[in-house]
Amino acid sequence: MDENKPTLYLKLGLLFALFVVINAGCRRNSFRADISDIAVPLEITRFEKLLFSADPSALEDLIPLWEKESGVFFNHYCYVTGLGSTKDPDFAERLRAYVTDRYNYMIYTRTLQVFPGLEQLTAELSKAFRYYLYYFPQKPVPKIYTFISAFSQSAITDDSLLAIGLDRYLGTNEPLYDQAGIYNYLKVNMHPAKVTSDCMKYWGETEFAFNDSVNSLIANMIYQGRNLYFISAMVPDQADSLKWGYSAKDLNYLSSAEKSIWTYLIDNKLLFSTDRFTISKYILEGPFTTDFGRNTPARSAVWIGYRITEAFMTKNPSVSLKELMNIRDYLKILNQSGYNP
Repeated sequence: MDENKPTLYLKLGLLFALFVVINAGCRRNSFRADISDIAVPLEITRFEKLLFSADPSALEDLIPLWEKESGVFFNHYCYVTGLGSTKDPDFAERLRAYVTDRYNYMIYTRTLQVFPGLEQLTAELSKAFRYYLYYFPQKPVPKIYTFISAFSQSAITDDSLLAIGLDRYLGTNEPLYDQAGIYNYLKVNMHPAKVTSDCMKYWGETEFAFNDSVNSLIANMIYQGRNLYFISAMVPDQADSLKWGYSAKDLNYLSSAEKSIWTYLIDNKLLFSTDRFTISKYILEGPFTTDFGRNTPARSAVWIGYRITEAFMTKNPSVSLKELMNIRDYLKILNQSGYNP
């Protein structure tokens, strides 16, 4: 036996491992761009502080002020929290009961403990929107708010408005989530590090809403997968598992099962299904994808949609991100992708 063979195998193994690391790093950072000349003077208004630190007896005077200063945000906030219209004669009393409610105030206090300041979030979002302006220089940067809603709403968006519910990001092991009965598969992504990528997710869905004339499974797969591609361009330095909300284990499984998932959808004639239940089963959050077993994460078809989008952009290098996001016929992305797992 050649005594040098073990050393040779070790060297080859190390070279292979190095190749994997380098290759993964290159793919992860393939969206990096020079944003050094782009400035985003971003400020975040902490509405939860304004609301819960206000004198309850002065709410009648503050309501018109908040409406004037926040534009549509305050009205949206009142809607998602069930407070109703500010025009109702008893609105001030309902708002007073809301801010003095013991449970709501406990959530507010806990939110301040997890997010005592927003310096890091401000820096992360500023960088993300610098990438946004790099790819979409004519687009406005939204006004950004934070709020709490007793865990009912992660975000509020509208034209030039992006608001994030900080109480939905208190941490995976937050006891209040257990008390509220929030499912484990949701809690796994309810932590502070997820805020920035989720902000860009919600903003992408707002600026580039679903527009295809046919609401089929494949259209939703590609639309949602394209938004994963958009998120990657906005936060290129974040790991895939963080920015997309799949665990590293889930991504490894999806990579290994990609061909079988795609084959199953084709063989069972599901791609062009317009049944709402069928579409929801493959693209919405859940503990797993029912048809593929407990090892297959939820939103498995969304990841396939990302892979189709990635293949399309690789095959069509002249297509810009702006052009991609403005495609309304999502089958065009599939047909010109050459996707073949």
